[in-house]
Amino acid sequence: MSKVTVDQFAKLMVDDKVGKILKATKVEEGLTPKQISKATKIPNNQLYYTLNKMMDADLLKIVKQEKIKNLTENYYSSLFLNQKTKYIVHDDDNVLNFSDDWIKEHAEQTLQLVMLQHHEFISALRETINNGNDEDNTTSAHGEIDLSPEGEKKVMSDLFKVLNNAEKNDPNPDSKNKRHVKIQLEKW
Repeated sequence: MSKVTVDQFAKLMVDDKVGKILKATKVEEGLTPKQISKATKIPNNQLYYTLNKMMDADLLKIVKQEKIKNLTENYYSSLFLNQKTKYIVHDDDNVLNFSDDWIKEHAEQTLQLVMLQHHEFISALRETINNGNDEDNTTSAHGEIDLSPEGEKKVMSDLFKVLNNAEKNDPNPDSKNKRHVKIQLEKW
């Protein structure tokens, strides 16, 4: 569980160094601080404080340690943050809702996860804008609709079903040109 508050986590998410470190450490075997410094062009003397803050916020994991003389070399990875997830739907086609008690008990982690996902989206959108890459179609769609509680429940269930079956319904499942696509649904 994260040792930082939501406000402290939000400050990390706007730190340019954090974004660079998250991107560089998306590797299973992890990177040493020296390797992270080289990949991000962040000087070593500015790196350790940020690495410690990211560890406290559960943004990095130490995936390996090596003893070198009297020192322990840590290998950091953020790959675990990018594991593929499925959208959850009950068998009766109702969207899984968490109880108010569960949300209250896990409020900090829930808010931090949303902030992390927004950070990833903003980084991807910025990269698309800066590179002018037509193949990377990072998009954002927004809308407002008037629905009954039953209609709201049904539209969310329908969207989750589409997302859960997207790979199975891929019109070209054998394509060698596949991309890892992230989709985030938010309702308020």
